[in-house]
Amino acid sequence: MNSKILIVDDDQSIRKALSLALRGKYEAVTAQNGVEALELFSSETPDVVLLDVGLPEMDGVEVLKRLIELDPDATVIMVTAVEDVKTVVNAIKQGAYDYLVKPIESQELFLSIQHALENRRLRHQIRTIQKPSVEKYKFDLIGNNARILEIVEIAKKAAQSPDTPLLITGESGAGKGVLAKATHYNGTGIPGPFVTVNCGAIAKDLVESELFGYERGAFTGARADGRAGRFEEAAGGTLFLDEIGAMPLSAQVKLLAVLEDRAFYRIGGNKQIDVSARIIAATNANLDEAVDRGDFRRDLFFRLNVVRLDLPPLRERQEDIHLLTRHFINTYNQKFGKNFSEISPEALTFLKSYDWPGNVRELRNTIERIILIETGNTFTRDHFNVLVAPNRQQCESSLPETVANKLDYNEATKRLIREAMRTAEGNVSEAARLMNMPPHKLRYRIKKYDMAGQFEYS
Repeated sequence: MNSKILIVDDDQSIRKALSLALRGKYEAVTAQNGVEALELFSSETPDVVLLDVGLPEMDGVEVLKRLIELDPDATVIMVTAVEDVKTVVNAIKQGAYDYLVKPIESQELFLSIQHALENRRLRHQIRTIQKPSVEKYKFDLIGNNARILEIVEIAKKAAQSPDTPLLITGESGAGKGVLAKATHYNGTGIPGPFVTVNCGAIAKDLVESELFGYERGAFTGARADGRAGRFEEAAGGTLFLDEIGAMPLSAQVKLLAVLEDRAFYRIGGNKQIDVSARIIAATNANLDEAVDRGDFRRDLFFRLNVVRLDLPPLRERQEDIHLLTRHFINTYNQKFGKNFSEISPEALTFLKSYDWPGNVRELRNTIERIILIETGNTFTRDHFNVLVAPNRQQCESSLPETVANKLDYNEATKRLIREAMRTAEGNVSEAARLMNMPPHKLRYRIKKYDMAGQFEYS
């Protein structure tokens, strides 16, 4: 069956000419104004819409908005008599796939339609592939905590505006990444790639090339063919800037310019590249204090702080601990083929009284470990003894203890690294925070002391 093309133009001669041009290859239906176009779009479900900008009463851009409201995946090619850059850019931002300028050459017409249909087919494939991810990251953050419910409602609204930056703050393990993915997968249209950049895990001199890419020969050691940056990789999707507070000031300047202009240049390049990715930043640091210290640019903070979501730590969500525990039990029962179904009163009392320094991540990892290793169907208090072993206080006091035992500096440092990494459950950023050092320095020390094989870390 031929693909169906809806032609919308108030000029009868143009409608007829386009219909004749498409005859034999596509099925064409025509509309002479916006109202008729919307009716035919609903009844005929065309694959592509050729939409004139200069329609009477309801102009093409307004019709485009309504088409996208009817179907976020509508594939629309705008047609304009004059190449009005401002109008074209506005139409593309509203969701148009392409634009053509009258008089339309047949080769250009067929090429644009062919590409539009291919794009539609690929989006359908992506939707099929990503459906499990979309289901997984629906806005169902487990809990009845009032702050969590309020955050979810705000995030739902933010998801509908891909041009608006989102800033998520909260302690490590509180769920910042989960909330970022939920926002990504529940935005308008088909979600593109979700690209994560851990700003604290990249060497200071490499941040800009990582974000913006570079052209061949841009600097010593650059790849011969250049490299696309993370902004390009995230085109049409989301760029998640985790640990934004650790970004060096030099990169902050360029990031601000990108957020303002929605465009950038590769290092060593002269071609402007438009930004089509949603920007979500996250941090467990206090950016307000970082701004006051001069460690974070005030203007960048204001630009990122348009929509801010402050996730509460798990210890402030005690009413959610039972719900979260049940959720993780169901998840890991299914994964490991186990049948844990009960929680003893003593175990539940402990879960609600424990401080959870690692927040939801620590609870999830604890439940996963118990279900993987243990047998039976009931969680007991003894199952959680591992949580009262090495803790944050022991980690912080380990250095004085080592010095008191007259160990040398290297041995003391290695012991402190092991304690911090164990407490942070392998999370380098959290371990670095406990040790009061930048994450890249901790990674350097892990490599220096050849400790990478002693634990899994990220």
